[in-house]
Amino acid sequence: MDYFWEIKRFVDSVNEYITELGLQNSSAKIVKNGSILVAMYGATAGKVALNMLDSATVNQAVLALEPKEEFHNLFLFYLLEVEMLKALLLVQGGQPNLSATIIKVIKIKVPALLEQQKIATVLTNADKEIELLEQQLADLHQEKKALMQVLLTGKKRVVVDGEVV
Repeated sequence: MDYFWEIKRFVDSVNEYITELGLQNSSAKIVKNGSILVAMYGATAGKVALNMLDSATVNQAVLALEPKEEFHNLFLFYLLEVEMLKALLLVQGGQPNLSATIIKVIKIKVPALLEQQKIATVLTNADKEIELLEQQLADLHQEKKALMQVLLTGKKRVVVDGEVV
């Protein structure tokens, strides 16, 4: 069984597992695919993720929310990302600790399901575009690094005003 989810927005893989016996003898619980996960305390408090795994488990450090049918889980995921930032402002201390009670008192306005789906689609497309641009930026940084290496070692010369420098 999956146990530990990396701190990323969409949980589609894990790097630690728990056995059936470990599950029975712990506070860990199984969460469904599509559940929204909220880190409850420590440095990652308020971090929101969407479980994409069929069989994942979480412990008491993570609140798993299973949206009802009238809610689009991806829309709620995006909405909770923003709302958790607000919730963290309600918590005192250096390393914030959230609780299910704090999260349950958050009031949110939710549009009709069709509108939720449309909003989630727009935000997902924006995420994909950002991811693509970040990859392009990383590629350009790598290209710059490689070019600087050949220029600084003298393997490649630069022509300035018709003169090799």
